[in-house]
Amino acid sequence: MSITAQRICRAAGNRAEAAFRILLSRFIPFDPWHRMPLAAKDYAVGIIAHLNALPADRRGRVAEIGCGLGDILLNLDYEERLGLDRDPGVLKAADFIRRSHRRGKARFAVFSFPEDRLDGAFDTVILTNWPHAIPPDHLKSGILRLFEENLNPGGCLVTDTVSKDGYPYRHDAAALLGNLPGTVEMIGSYPCGRRVWKVTKPVAGGQCA
Repeated sequence: MSITAQRICRAAGNRAEAAFRILLSRFIPFDPWHRMPLAAKDYAVGIIAHLNALPADRRGRVAEIGCGLGDILLNLDYEERLGLDRDPGVLKAADFIRRSHRRGKARFAVFSFPEDRLDGAFDTVILTNWPHAIPPDHLKSGILRLFEENLNPGGCLVTDTVSKDGYPYRHDAAALLGNLPGTVEMIGSYPCGRRVWKVTKPVAGGQCA
């Protein structure tokens, strides 16, 4: 298929999925922002590709905090997937999409960051496209707790920062992640000054996977 044909198919898919989400929101109310389809979120596509390329033994359990309609979560090739969000409506819609789009097994639960505590240990914890709404101190302490209490050795935490004007907070990655006892790397750069970061937790002996 030519590049032009691929673009036409992608545009058609975007329109079809956007129309589906508009219709879905009439039956299950959720924030209109979630109507944007995955193909229009280049940062999300990049995260999916990066995480699905990890070794199989690093793709056991994944939790996404602020999962929305599950655009990232439902496209991850992990053994267990947990989607968390503070909006019960969006979680109900995400589970409907999981079933209607045949996206395999996943669990969803209401979760409020940083107040709630995550239960269990995961190979990957994802927090993206909403940290810019959280004050720096609250975000930093919440991320540190997740990293220390809920991330398996060799696992990774994925988050993002934005630098464009118009966001409530424009976090500095060094200040936000520099205190974590792991290896920090940028895995993607996108419009609006968005940078996606991965912090990998050391395994026994202090080595990162």
